[in-house]
Amino acid sequence: MDTPSASRTLLRRVVLGAFACVAAVIVLLVGTAVLSAIGVSSDPHGYGMFAGILFSAVLTPVALALWLLYRSLRRRGK
Repeated sequence: MDTPSASRTLLRRVVLGAFACVAAVIVLLVGTAVLSAIGVSSDPHGYGMFAGILFSAVLTPVALALWLLYRSLRRRGK
């Protein structure tokens, strides 16, 4: 097995795993914001809504960068 190819495959899988984790956190934060906005959660001041919107807005460029890195690693491997 070629060592650079194996390390590239490992790096690609780690980047994909990090992207999946960030995407899952974004989904959870948006869900929290929606539940807070419609009044299902017991959040009288609305902090969950603001935190969900703010943190998901901060994590969206991180997820996009990870996805683009994964795609570029995939293209270079071919």
